[in-house]
Amino acid sequence: MRLIGALGCAVLVLATLTAPRSGAQGRRLTYVRDTSLDIVRQGQGGRAVTALVRRDGYIVVAPEYFFGEAIAFDSTGKRQAWHVRFGGGGDAEVGFVTAWGWAGDSLWIADNGYRQLALIGGDGKVARSIGFPSWVRPSWSDRRLYPLFSRMNWFAMYGDGTLLVEPYQVRRLFDTPGYDPDQKLLVRIDRDGRILRTVARAPAMEGQLLLRSGTERKTWNVPNYPRSYWKTSTDGERVALVAPIPSDSGAFRVTMVSGQGDTLFARRYSIDAARVSKAAIDSFLTTVKAFGRYSAQQVRDTITKLIPPFRSPVAAVLVGVDHSVWVAIRRPKSAPQQAEWMVMDERGSVVGTTLLPRGLRMTAVSVDHLWSLEPDRVKQTSTIVRYRRAGPTGALPARSASSSGSSSPARPRE
Repeated sequence: MRLIGALGCAVLVLATLTAPRSGAQGRRLTYVRDTSLDIVRQGQGGRAVTALVRRDGYIVVAPEYFFGEAIAFDSTGKRQAWHVRFGGGGDAEVGFVTAWGWAGDSLWIADNGYRQLALIGGDGKVARSIGFPSWVRPSWSDRRLYPLFSRMNWFAMYGDGTLLVEPYQVRRLFDTPGYDPDQKLLVRIDRDGRILRTVARAPAMEGQLLLRSGTERKTWNVPNYPRSYWKTSTDGERVALVAPIPSDSGAFRVTMVSGQGDTLFARRYSIDAARVSKAAIDSFLTTVKAFGRYSAQQVRDTITKLIPPFRSPVAAVLVGVDHSVWVAIRRPKSAPQQAEWMVMDERGSVVGTTLLPRGLRMTAVSVDHLWSLEPDRVKQTSTIVRYRRAGPTGALPARSASSSGSSSPARPRE
């Protein structure tokens, strides 16, 4: 058995959280409505859209599902002489978009329709196109560390032509003792698919108990098992990994690595957490039956040992355009209509915490700003709203987010 692991300004308080004033950890963060961009008036019709924000506030907006024309705006909301057609056919330079991000000032697109990685320049034209590699593969010297992979998810494209991908669908030609199939890999590859280095690892299947009996196998999901989260910045230069610590009430660790795989910080934080209900555990265990040579009691005893004493305090993670980290946290008896976020700067220091309306569709964040996509299905309009942090904020880069509550502060530890 094993555990598998047109810009208008209005002031609107979006969220306020008051915590004990104990330095940065207890700082009140208030985000107020700063500017808004009506996508319908800018030529995107009444369809829902998706958006990508660059560090300097430059925004690219595309129709949801990427069928139609993508347009761009600078940080003041002025439309740029820039457009790209998606969806294949006619004059479309991009077929089917599966991922996109920033490579410096340029936009990269993973295009499954034309099986290309397209780099879009500042004029809105395809400046470069690279065909998809057929395989993600190791060099000969690394053949014992990595198998062959026939598929990949795209996360970044860099100025030197290298790529950040998550490979999957293993094809084994050699024995690979250095490869752990229970871990996801995030690797840097060249344009031919050759693996250059591992950037990050994350559990592939957490909270599952797998038992084998003869030729049969069965999997149980362990209730309340603390799930890890990871997220890549849209420029591919940062990867944040958040892992709860099951044995410690409300504890979790945030590790930030660079696009080269270097650890920039790894810090531990603690907040209040709720105990797992014994009644809920007992109710689940009554559904567990015998399997093969294992009795029902053996299976139940094994699962019981894996159930953590506390609920995981982590619900999600975001990496900001400024390389900040936003961690969505759960607290006991938190309001169901609110989501609490702990905001950390690029060094892992806690800036503060804030409450936001649950369901707010944040398309980008930073310490000082957040951008949300706010569709109105009735009026068939879409608006991108930028919120700014009230009070002292850092300066924007030179290149050209209402309710209240209280909580105990987060306690970071190295």
